[in-house]
Amino acid sequence: MTAIEGLWPHNISPNRLAVLERKLVLWLRSQKFDSNLTSESLQYKSSEELQTLILSATTAGCDFSEFRIIIKKVVEANTENLLELASIADINPALDFAGAKLLGVNLCGVDLSGADLSEAYLRGADLSDADLSEANLGKVNLGGADLSGALLSNADLTEANLRRVSLALANLSGANLSGANLSEANLSNANLSDADLSNTNLTDADLSQAGLALTNLKGANFQNAKVENARLWHDSGLSDEMKQDLISRGAFFEEN
Repeated sequence: MTAIEGLWPHNISPNRLAVLERKLVLWLRSQKFDSNLTSESLQYKSSEELQTLILSATTAGCDFSEFRIIIKKVVEANTENLLELASIADINPALDFAGAKLLGVNLCGVDLSGADLSEAYLRGADLSDADLSEANLGKVNLGGADLSGALLSNADLTEANLRRVSLALANLSGANLSGANLSEANLSNANLSDADLSNTNLTDADLSQAGLALTNLKGANFQNAKVENARLWHDSGLSDEMKQDLISRGAFFEEN
């Protein structure tokens, strides 16, 4: 083992790495030792910062022998399914991934309905066809992620980073996306009915053939957005001037 102070191999899959890194933080929080390590300090943005964290924990008297057993089980597990790996590491996916680093993980088709993923780092992740209905995704970073065909009905995506994300054919009915960054996102054929898109950034987004019935669009930025054959309702919070602009670009407004 050569990575992160020798704790685990450097060439493991994104799913295994995400589970091990999250388990490490959760495990360190559970340890009883005198130190200045608080929940806030058990955070890191790079492997170098993680090594520093481990050194600090070791200096504070933390014994990693128990954790190495968990590592062995995850590394040698005969599965790449993130939820199965989480179970092996005794991680509750519904609660324990809030604020987690899940860079580039594969969650294609998984059921995370109602899960708390708030402030998680899911940049470049594959969540296509996943069930995230009623999930808490507030302030999540999903930049460049694939959520095509995903179920996100009634999900909380307030202030989420959804730049360049693919939400083609996704179901976002009733979702709260207020203040979210959807610049350059692909929302073609997405169902956004009854969703809250107030104050969202839709610059350069593709909303072609999207359904936006009963959608709150007050304060949304449609600069350079593609809206051809998008279906909106007149009572959407948009000014008459903005409506005419969108109509000129191919959008359709229907009566309530």
